[in-house]
Amino acid sequence: MKRFLTIVTALLLIILPACESNPLYFRLSSDYFPVSPAGATWEYSIEGGGSRIVTVVDQTIMGERPCWRLQSGADYNYWINEDGKLEKFEDHSVLFNGFEVPIYQAWITMFEWPLANGMTLRDSVSTQAVSQGVTLSHTWIRDQIVSGPEVSPGGEWSQCYRIHQNEMTINWIQTAGFAPETTVSVRNIWLAPDVGIVRIQSSDSLITLTSFTGGEE
Repeated sequence: MKRFLTIVTALLLIILPACESNPLYFRLSSDYFPVSPAGATWEYSIEGGGSRIVTVVDQTIMGERPCWRLQSGADYNYWINEDGKLEKFEDHSVLFNGFEVPIYQAWITMFEWPLANGMTLRDSVSTQAVSQGVTLSHTWIRDQIVSGPEVSPGGEWSQCYRIHQNEMTINWIQTAGFAPETTVSVRNIWLAPDVGIVRIQSSDSLITLTSFTGGEE
């Protein structure tokens, strides 16, 4: 028995340092999108001036599921990061006659873990709602492709994964005089291990992480 314990201890002394210095092991064991615990805070600078603070507020129920609530400015969003995937509660509405008409609410898978170079994911919605006797049509498509690992553009973060997003929204008020309104957004998001989003870049904006504070378990 003593000899067995000696062998196990020796193996652990060999394996553990190797795991800690192994980039693949490091990435597989890291959380690339932490949405807990409460109190975790990310502060971002916005190119051209301004800042954004994102904070994990608490746990709550949304869409009949327990989740974490995050606050960004006056807005809240809801996340679940478990069972090998990251899910976000999407809440879509269409502006009609000065009113925001709710048209789609559901949990959508953002990523599946672990991330890998070349991984792709598509989310899409096609739905309708009736408001004031008028049919409102809503189509939403988001394509994502993962690349990396790589160093973030500023060089501050290593072992990052870059998420290239192409998102299209088509809203159509189905009555005379209205044409479909199409919006296309293209952005790149860099995720760093055990930190999350460190950079978001689009054609007209750049948001960069300046500080991160983990919450209390």
